[in-house]
Amino acid sequence: MLICPDKNPTKKTIKMRFFVPLIFLSFFKLNAAESTSSWNWHQQFPWVYSEAESDWHYWRAGADGQFYLWKDKDQTWYRFDTTKSVWISTLWDSYFSSSDSSSNKDDSSENYSWSWYDKDSSKEQTSDTSDTLSLSLSHDGLIREYLLYVPSSYSGSTQVPLLFNFHGFGGTSSSHLSSADMRSLADEENFILVYPQGSLISGSPHWNSSLPGGDNKSTADDIGFVDAMISSISSTYQIDPNRIYACGYSNGGMMSYFLAGSMSDKIAAIGSMSGTMLEGNPTPANPVAMINIHGTNDSDLPYSGGDGSTSTVDTLTYWAEQNGASTIPVVNNLSSGSLSVEKSIYSDSNGTTWVEHYKVNGGGHVWIDLDINGSNANQLIWDFFKKHDLNGPLTNP
Repeated sequence: MLICPDKNPTKKTIKMRFFVPLIFLSFFKLNAAESTSSWNWHQQFPWVYSEAESDWHYWRAGADGQFYLWKDKDQTWYRFDTTKSVWISTLWDSYFSSSDSSSNKDDSSENYSWSWYDKDSSKEQTSDTSDTLSLSLSHDGLIREYLLYVPSSYSGSTQVPLLFNFHGFGGTSSSHLSSADMRSLADEENFILVYPQGSLISGSPHWNSSLPGGDNKSTADDIGFVDAMISSISSTYQIDPNRIYACGYSNGGMMSYFLAGSMSDKIAAIGSMSGTMLEGNPTPANPVAMINIHGTNDSDLPYSGGDGSTSTVDTLTYWAEQNGASTIPVVNNLSSGSLSVEKSIYSDSNGTTWVEHYKVNGGGHVWIDLDINGSNANQLIWDFFKKHDLNGPLTNP
């Protein structure tokens, strides 16, 4: 996470076309002792404010001999290609050149004015919460990022659950953390929390929530990214491999369904908030419990489904069948403030609830702020998750 700079710095305007060569000349020599995978700091690099883009940028030299630019709005690092004099995103392969569309213009061809702002760049860049870590890994040729929260209750002496929470299309891990913040819940229940960042290969942050083909938004291997995060996090922290969960909002909910179908050997339960399952979702090899929360006034991903996606009712029926539960739910009428809520549970012959659904009458396309008998949406999702692991229902969750 970037530390927000002062929005009213003392300004000194310079042109970017002169600024880039000066930076390269000033910091040409790199510390050869650094590994090529680490960053090489050179004194105090500045934050730079682009008045044209109304955005803060940050400059950084890499120990690999390359120079990098961070664009705060994009949440993306760009590498300067000296042979072509263009900036290349580290998250997708397209060049930003003047021949591209207006959204892909070459920065070096624009007559931008910049404001210089000196920051203490020697500090580690993390989120506002000191124990929410901003991490990255390399997978399938891309640098993939995620936020990791280790609860205050974590001791390292026992294995703990791992929960992924995926943002929606066009969102970011940090913004989703703000709207669906489970950190206090993680402290109480002692689980490690992950907010992954979708790739920008197509120009907007997204998740590829279907098998490779026309329904995907890019070529990014998001299933492999999740698997890589599990491996990386498990190598550092004591993770219970039987209690790995995934939930998400909108496109992130789609991703959760896709994970359940593709990684049922690792994902014990999933949750979807204002999301839908795409037609052709992979069939899980093992049971995966599922909780679904969806509003009837969702105009982006309608409750009744849409082109290429299944309706909420059909999705619930599908997962009930996959988990050996009755397709006829038990329905209870509840309320959340002024909203009426119908809770449906789909259980097997042993009384185990495999599918739980909250139909929010009048709810829109948001991370719905529920209050069901004192439990918000985050609590409802976790209370459902903790009753299941890879081996099935837990007797003492």
